[in-house]
Amino acid sequence: MRLYRTCDGLARGEGDDLVFLDPGGRDMATILGEGIETLRNAPERGRVPFDAATLLCPIDTPGKVVLAGANYRDHVAEAGMPMPSAPVFITTAGGAVVGPGTQIVLPAEAPNQVDYEGELALVVGVAGHHIPAVHAWSHIAALTIVNDVSARDVQLAGMVDGVITDIDGVRRGKVFPTFKPLGPGLVTVDEFDLPLDLAIRTFVNGQLRQSARTSEMIFSIPQIIEHVSSSVYLDVGDVILTGTPAGVGLATGVYMQPGDLVEIEIDGIGRLSSPVLASASVADSATQNEEKQ
Repeated sequence: MRLYRTCDGLARGEGDDLVFLDPGGRDMATILGEGIETLRNAPERGRVPFDAATLLCPIDTPGKVVLAGANYRDHVAEAGMPMPSAPVFITTAGGAVVGPGTQIVLPAEAPNQVDYEGELALVVGVAGHHIPAVHAWSHIAALTIVNDVSARDVQLAGMVDGVITDIDGVRRGKVFPTFKPLGPGLVTVDEFDLPLDLAIRTFVNGQLRQSARTSEMIFSIPQIIEHVSSSVYLDVGDVILTGTPAGVGLATGVYMQPGDLVEIEIDGIGRLSSPVLASASVADSATQNEEKQ
């Protein structure tokens, strides 16, 4: 089942249409806790073509976001990081999460090395702690796409030789406002064959920058969930990022610029599109510099 939050309420995807549902006043977070399958038989309020709807972030602001990194060998190599022996992750609050089509704003204090990271994201449907890998999938309600935007100069200031030495500094490079575009919707786990083998691609202005398959992850999704939940209690609605493949701007020195359009595709989920915008402070500074010249 494909589920979306729109300006007109919750909807289920059917072919090229969105079918608006009557969830009985419940929001997506509540529905996740009750079991997302309840929406299969929810009363319908009408339908529109998919392209006619205005999509919102598919879940309400999550309580926390778990960022698992260093999970594709080629990306680990291009980033100059040591090969991990266990999943590497940090947690953040959900305040940086925004919906599809929302502009990624380059922060005024660190606008020059802002990088894209196309990733598969998991949405927790059943809370838990110390979840064994064999039971991991039963705790995941749905899959979606995320752009784990990172201010590399801020992030890397908290690392030495690819190893995190200042976790707060690394986290700060990941949590500027608008730095976690999510969407376009949620796709329930039963829509996929397990283990996952989905193509993931990132485009910047139509140019392919990242291309891999989720089966290339160093640590599988069950391994990530088992490891993370051994020290972090996972709540309903939390989002778990699963790492990005090779091809990020960090490797080439080509970072996002104002006016760029970043698009991430994952098989079976869809396409997440995000335009890039300079913050007002950055734009004003650039204008002043041009006037001086």
